[in-house]
Amino acid sequence: MKELDQLKEMYSNVFGSESGKKVLKDLELRSNFRVSSYVQGDANGTSFEEGKRAVYLHILNMLGETNK
Repeated sequence: MKELDQLKEMYSNVFGSESGKKVLKDLELRSNFRVSSYVQGDANGTSFEEGKRAVYLHILNMLGETNK
């Protein structure tokens, strides 16, 4: 469990800086976090968009901000 705590601290260090906050906001906008990732008639497109969203959600989880 110690490794996971250290990794979460690293995420916090990276995304806690002013630059990191700006990058995180950019990732939010590009990841379909607040909008549907569904691509009508294109299952592969939907999977691709959902993959982007999953990466952003992972970052939030590591930062302990899943309720954002």
